[in-house]
Amino acid sequence: MFVIESAIAKAAENLGVDASIIQKKNLLNTGDEFPYGQFAVSEANRCWEKVETLYDIAAIKEEIKAFNTEKALYKKGMALMPICFGISFTNTMMNQARALVHVFNDGSVTVTTGAIEMGQGVNTKILQVVANVFSISEDKIKIQTTSTHKIANTSPSAASATADLNGKATLIACNAIKERLIAVVAEAMNVEPSAIELKEERVCVNGENCDWDWKRLVMAAFLKRVNLSEHAHYATPEIHFDKLKEKGHPFAYHVYGTAIVVVTVDCLRGIYEFDAVKMVHDFGDSMNTSIDRGQIEGGVVQGIGWMTMEELVFDKEGRLRSNTLSAYKVPDIYSVPKKIEINALQPTQDNLAIFRSKAVGEPPLMYGIGAYFALRNAIKAFNPKAEIDFKAPMTPEKTLMALYSNPVNQAKEYEKATGGLAINL
Repeated sequence: MFVIESAIAKAAENLGVDASIIQKKNLLNTGDEFPYGQFAVSEANRCWEKVETLYDIAAIKEEIKAFNTEKALYKKGMALMPICFGISFTNTMMNQARALVHVFNDGSVTVTTGAIEMGQGVNTKILQVVANVFSISEDKIKIQTTSTHKIANTSPSAASATADLNGKATLIACNAIKERLIAVVAEAMNVEPSAIELKEERVCVNGENCDWDWKRLVMAAFLKRVNLSEHAHYATPEIHFDKLKEKGHPFAYHVYGTAIVVVTVDCLRGIYEFDAVKMVHDFGDSMNTSIDRGQIEGGVVQGIGWMTMEELVFDKEGRLRSNTLSAYKVPDIYSVPKKIEINALQPTQDNLAIFRSKAVGEPPLMYGIGAYFALRNAIKAFNPKAEIDFKAPMTPEKTLMALYSNPVNQAKEYEKATGGLAINL
């Protein structure tokens, strides 16, 4: 992604146009073919257009222009960063998961999957799947610790696909148990199964509550020796990929979005602050907006850190020197943009995500690429002839060097910035 955005920035400079013009003209449309052969089901243009509508990009550019005209030692830069990110393991074999669900005769439910909860909220989403299918309160559900004694041959909790894979397996298991429960009611009340639904821990027949609640239903099934456990398997359909040909349909779906990144650079010291990241993100139908927004915020901050701080340094013998947290800087609270605005794109197309709630683990990281190009634009506002390699991360040291990178213009730019204070450069 960084390489393509660099090519667009270089082309824009050579053509004398804003990079966003080239970006917009090259957004994916539904039906476009990826290099690996899969066809896009795209929300790219809708994300971009909603950003234009919500945030008035032209007005932001004018504000930045006015600021840059007024300030000598501070310059702002802005960049737009559209994303398209495929969700699934490109190793097709890994796109499978299992879930074990037990409904106990007191009405409680336990679930075990291969998902590893590491703070990303996957257990909460799996719990929501169970609560949704059985229409019961979440306090009746317990997510068990992942164990290969219960769920074997698990895929890694990675590739942003964990909630999809394990959530779909849980959905299959719960639906199988639910079907048996409904059959018990249908037989007892002499009605068609299609007339029965579970709603807010009650059994409804033809849309009306009857005198059966969730606990009575479960006990009735238990007394009739109905199986209240299910071990389910899910394998993502449609996907395949030939590694030798590098062709196929490797992704279940793609996540789209567009972000505006604005930065202010201190042109005397080379340090900077990110003023705002404003985006329209393709959530799909979010199962849990609090979790998803938290993941997006974290991904954005991590992405900015990746593009501005996380520099690998090797010595002349090839030894890695940035191998500790004292030498390899990672983002902290002071690196967070002053403002992060997240707007959800309302979905219009179906997808293979769990309840159509698209993955949010890795895609938001890519908004951080916009940080590099916002910095680049700020540097160019200070020194139009600055020589800036397309090489990340853009650390404060590299920023300072780029601000005064053209030997012919160094003294002139510094003198102009400092209001006449000359310095021997």
